[in-house]
Amino acid sequence: MTLKEAAANSLLMFVAATCVVLITKAVTPAPQAIPSAATASAPGGLSGTGEQTPAMADGVKVYYLHGRFRCTTCRSIQEYAEEAVRTGFADELQSGRIEWHAINYDEPGFRHYATDYEVAAPSVVLARFQDGSQVAWKNLPEIWEHVGNRSVFIDYIQTNLREFADGPSPTLAPKP
Repeated sequence: MTLKEAAANSLLMFVAATCVVLITKAVTPAPQAIPSAATASAPGGLSGTGEQTPAMADGVKVYYLHGRFRCTTCRSIQEYAEEAVRTGFADELQSGRIEWHAINYDEPGFRHYATDYEVAAPSVVLARFQDGSQVAWKNLPEIWEHVGNRSVFIDYIQTNLREFADGPSPTLAPKP
């Protein structure tokens, strides 16, 4: 094979790969924050218009913070984290002591979440509120290490949420 043929083949492969990417983007719907029953109905949740409603008085908000573009792993993180909260804290969700929120931090009006909670990639963050003000927060970056094992992931979320909700404040949070 000559250099000219190798260059031509490389260019053809590049064009083919570009076509595949463009077709995939055109066929795949744009990811959006998926409102859940707890998000829509819980105090301090997000309204259907994406606007924030009043802050919670006392309790813990569990945030799944993600960007506009999400891979399969990111979607699994959301699914597993929401399952962990729903199965392990059903009574607390019902009473409003714990809230679940999936938030796209790339959307206007929600960008402050990435800055406030110091996240650069999709993450689960726990935020404790007392008397309507946030008093502590904790990022759970190890979700990425556990996403390959659903039961370990769920146990990780539930253990951290239980300790955070009942224990001392790991991080003081003057922001949000």
